[in-house]
Amino acid sequence: MKLTFWGAAQQVTGSMHLVELEGGTKILIDCGLDYENKKDFEQNNAKFPFDPSELDLLILTHSHIDHSGNIPNLIKQGFSGLIVCSPPTLELSDYLLQDSLNIQMMEIRKRRKQYYRKKNKKSSSNLPQPLYTKKHINEMIDLTTVLEIGELFHFNDELQLFFKPAGHILGAVSVCLEVKEKGTVKRIGFTGDLGNFNSKLVPDPEPFSNIDYLVSESTYGGRQHITDSRKAEEVLLEEVIETCVNKKGKLVIPAFSVGRTQAILFTLNQLFQEGKLPNINIYTDSPLAIRSTKIYQFNLSYLNDEAKQFQHKHGSLFSFPLLNTVENEKESEYLSVSTEPCVIVSAAGMVEGGRIQMHVRNNVSHEANTILIAGFCAEGTLGDRLLKGQDFVEIERRQRAVKAKILRTDVFSAHPDHNQLLNYFQASNKGSLKQIYLVHGELDQMKKLAADVRNIEVLTPFKGQSFELD
Repeated sequence: MKLTFWGAAQQVTGSMHLVELEGGTKILIDCGLDYENKKDFEQNNAKFPFDPSELDLLILTHSHIDHSGNIPNLIKQGFSGLIVCSPPTLELSDYLLQDSLNIQMMEIRKRRKQYYRKKNKKSSSNLPQPLYTKKHINEMIDLTTVLEIGELFHFNDELQLFFKPAGHILGAVSVCLEVKEKGTVKRIGFTGDLGNFNSKLVPDPEPFSNIDYLVSESTYGGRQHITDSRKAEEVLLEEVIETCVNKKGKLVIPAFSVGRTQAILFTLNQLFQEGKLPNINIYTDSPLAIRSTKIYQFNLSYLNDEAKQFQHKHGSLFSFPLLNTVENEKESEYLSVSTEPCVIVSAAGMVEGGRIQMHVRNNVSHEANTILIAGFCAEGTLGDRLLKGQDFVEIERRQRAVKAKILRTDVFSAHPDHNQLLNYFQASNKGSLKQIYLVHGELDQMKKLAADVRNIEVLTPFKGQSFELD
């Protein structure tokens, strides 16, 4: 069995791992977009380092674009095998891929305008093109079979697999491959993206047992969550009262459309039902988040006991009288300049693109306001620059004074921290675990995590590196 790392190798995005079995079966675990260098986006994602038509099986661990975003392009370039994922992942992926295509088209339209300014208007050669079209998204849906957590799936005589809960977001799974080679069975586990323990809405990640090899995410390797022992409700309520009631300002919360937005809205609903939430408006301003929230609401079996009990008692996870959904861009623009004390939850989480940039742009220079960063921000993103305490930040080619209070909390983090990862590894090691391969993390942080793992060999593969698993 040969394992090759083609994505999220010593970096966070672009998850893609190839497994080639002795009998010829080829399996791809995830096929995400690589966002590591925006200038090289097309070069990093347009072509694959293998022939997509030779793949037999694609396993999708969850719907986030850095894991799913290049699947339509894989199909465009010849893949016609089977795709397996959980039922919620299939639903969410459809929305996320459509949204990703829309973002690509917005960028392409800008580049085409620049192209025509420089070239003959009649020329159409070398025009910028999207990685895929809606046709390829539809073909992906047609190629997909859904698999429930715990269900054993027999693919062929040398491979069967099953899913375990990964936490992280709705429908996210870890996958175990059981491979028959030379009369023995080898088991290799892929975590996908794991969730923070005791998260809102989603269950805790479930460790593997009796595996020989583990490929694990390491996003928060070397880092501890910075929150204290307070619950999410306490942290959020404190900022709502301080900003919106005491200072009559806006609490602006950048949040990813799938996962974090739902956790925040659920927490606000809990506060409302307990009679603790002040009488102020809550706005969710992300079309994708609004659609995704409905999928969360109708997939209760994939949520944790806290969410199920709340639903049974109150009838809805997210709907409450103070919550308002922003339907269009005009409403969003008005909200961004309004002086109404309120809470705005908008995408994207690292403040890179989406409607959140407008809300930050129009509110970051007012002392009464607070920007609450609710999770990890990659190096160089606007969220990262805000957290570093810069007096001015550039937004849409203009310097903006930072006078709003900039805060960060990890209570809504969708990943386990350093110690939680170590505990997960220990729980997954029942004596047979030979090696751990760390992916989906920054190299320096991976090394810190690897240094604290005891009695197991830990490797940090580079892109294109292959291993023969005996």
